Amino acid sequence: MKTFFGGIFIETSKLKEEGIEYPIKVEYYKLENEKEKTYGIEIIKKEYRSIGTKVETEELKSLSKDECKIERMLELFKKNEVTPITAGEIAEDFFGKTLAKSVKLG
Repeated sequence: MKTFFGGIFIETSKLKEEGIEYPIKVEYYKLENEKEKTYGIEIIKKEYRSIGTKVETEELKSLSKDECKIERMLELFKKNEVTPITAGEIAEDFFGKTLAKSVKLG
């Protein structure tokens, strides 16, 4: 099961510092594997370019059995505007273990 946790538009001033002239929205989801009773996260980044929308996704499944820990991590990700490309590294530090990579570009 996938539950929407929150979404943000990255601040225009931060984007301009990086030379980016288009809006970027990042959405955060809590993943629940009811069968295994584990939780994970999914992050979806949408770049609204003049030629169309580019989507990038990262799924980190079965990170923990502790739902509160996943929600703390999601809050940290949202507060710090974490994107799919860096989510895996941050989650590895947060949980102290190596994770499989699954970034999908679209």
